[in-house]
Amino acid sequence: MNDFAHNDDNRPLIVLFHGLSSSPLEFNFLSSQLTAAGYRVNAPTIAGYSFGGKASSWKFWLKEAIKHVQDLQKTESKPISLGGISLGSTLALAVASELNDILGVVALSTTLKYNGWAIPWYRSLIPFGMMVGLGDHFKYRERDPFGIKNPQIRAYIKRVLSSQDISSVGGLYMSLRHMHEGNKLCKYATKNLSRVSSSVLTIHAIDDEIANTFNAELVGEKSNASLLRQIYLGNSYHMITVDNERETVAYETQNFLDLIYGKIEPIPSEEKILAPELQRFLRNLNRID
Repeated sequence: MNDFAHNDDNRPLIVLFHGLSSSPLEFNFLSSQLTAAGYRVNAPTIAGYSFGGKASSWKFWLKEAIKHVQDLQKTESKPISLGGISLGSTLALAVASELNDILGVVALSTTLKYNGWAIPWYRSLIPFGMMVGLGDHFKYRERDPFGIKNPQIRAYIKRVLSSQDISSVGGLYMSLRHMHEGNKLCKYATKNLSRVSSSVLTIHAIDDEIANTFNAELVGEKSNASLLRQIYLGNSYHMITVDNERETVAYETQNFLDLIYGKIEPIPSEEKILAPELQRFLRNLNRID
C-alpha cells in the first residue's frame, strides 16, 4: 500500500487504482495536486495486478481492492471516494458497484473495451493464446506512443524504459494472462455499471489510442450516478495523468471532489463539459449519419 500523505481524519480520502501491470507512479502529479488541495491520496498495489510477478485472477484483484477499501472505511470519519486510470478506473467502478458509502468515482481513461486506434489486431487472439499455454510465456511489450501525445514526454519515457522496467506510464511489458484477466474484469464491470450509484466524473481523451470515447459514454449511459460529470480532452492520449493536459485532469478532479464533499456549490450547467475538439468530433459524426 502507498499513502502519499500523512494520516489526517479531517481530510477526505481518495483511493486511486493504477492501470494493469503498472504502479502508483502514474499518479505522482495528480496526487501531489490533490494533497496540496487538502485531500489524502492512497494508491494501493495488488499482487498479480501491479507490475512484477505472475498475474493473478481478476476475481482476486477485485477481492483485494474491496478489502482494502473496506479496511479504510472502518477508520474514516468521512465517506471515501475512489478513482483510477485505464483498467484501474474499471477496477474502481467494479469496487463501487459492490460497496456502499462510496461518495464519488473519478474514472480516468476508463477501459471497458480495448477499442482505441493503436490496439493491435492480434489482441482478439488472446483466448487462443491462453488455450495453447502462452499465458505466462508471452509478454506484450509497451511501444510507441506509450499513451503519450507530447513528444518530449514520450521521448523521456522511452529513455526511462530503455534502462528500467517501470515508468510513470506503466510497466515495460505485461503477460498474456494479465490481458486475459483484464478482459474478464472489463466484462464484469460493464455488466454491473447499473449498480454504481456514487457521483461519477469521467475524463477521457478523444484521441485515446487504447480505449475510445465509447468507454466514457458507456459509463454515463449505464451507471446510475447520483451526479455525472463528463469531460473530454483534445490534446492527450491514454495516459492523461502524465500527458499534455495533466493540469486540467488535476484541476477537474479537485473541482469534482470539492463539489461532492461540499466545499463548493454545484453549478448545473457544468454537469457535462465538452471540449471544442469533442464538439468538432460530434459535428463530423452527425455529418456521417
